[in-house]
Amino acid sequence: MEPVSTLLIGKGSMKLPDTSTFEPLLPQATNVRLSVTAQNSLSTHTTYELPCERERVGAPRGLQLMDVVHRFTLRRCIASPLNESLLELAERKEQAAAECEMRLVHIPPGPGSNAGVVKTNKGGYQSYPDLFEANSPNLCGELRDLVSVALTEVVALELDARGHSTSYEGDEWLAPAPGELHEAYAWLNVNRGANWNAVHQHDVERWSAVYFVSDGEPNAPGFPCPESGHMLFRCGPKGRPAHPATDLAQPSHFSHSYMSVAPTPGSLWIFPGSVPHAVMQAVLPDGVAEAEQARISIGINFLDAKPPPPHGIPPVDPIA
Repeated sequence: MEPVSTLLIGKGSMKLPDTSTFEPLLPQATNVRLSVTAQNSLSTHTTYELPCERERVGAPRGLQLMDVVHRFTLRRCIASPLNESLLELAERKEQAAAECEMRLVHIPPGPGSNAGVVKTNKGGYQSYPDLFEANSPNLCGELRDLVSVALTEVVALELDARGHSTSYEGDEWLAPAPGELHEAYAWLNVNRGANWNAVHQHDVERWSAVYFVSDGEPNAPGFPCPESGHMLFRCGPKGRPAHPATDLAQPSHFSHSYMSVAPTPGSLWIFPGSVPHAVMQAVLPDGVAEAEQARISIGINFLDAKPPPPHGIPPVDPIA
């Protein structure tokens, strides 16, 4: 079985039937204009629609439901020094975690501890989720400011789509308190070589995010797995164009699709926590040495704003 299929079938509560098949999804990118405030720190905002993996209870039969994910890029003048500092922090905490493992007295993970935690990560290092706490380094506070600006852009876009202004009128529960940032917690991910993350979800009623700090050894043409080191969104079957003879939507030959996300440094992805996702291990050609620099990202869960329910695309009917 191909590495992507093996990973995406999943295990436990996330497991799909062994007969599941997957095809790459290349969703259309929609560019969104940034607010004047956001332009101070962000350079782009792009959205993508992903077919939902499961049908929603009560949805009309044949209705294809779509989740929307958001990609932001930080301005280079901000991302470059921030990533350099985050890289140093990640390597320092990873080394400290290794030293914790070698001590005779076990040091458990917790607030202020460098000991690693094991969640969906298979190897590698994942820190305790306290990067956004008050006693964290200043650079973590800078990142928290940036992701809060980005989520404000996401919420404003969703409110506009539902006929509201960007003032949160009627949707006060989406807004942070005056002068406050969106509530969130965050953790470091350090993956090397064969390290990977199993398919998982976050809080299904909240937004989640990942910020990429370092891509390690970037994938290149001719590598055996185009998705090597990428984050993968697991999706439902992608829709087919209508058949020219019948104007009916054609069924997909695959049970599922997936969107592959390269770990481009300086990019921030915000997505509904309900969207299943995983991280591929690095798959290198024979003779290519493992990269000295790790793939490093920051995982983020937001605590206040709720993503909207998936929106539907009606089934294609014959033209009368």
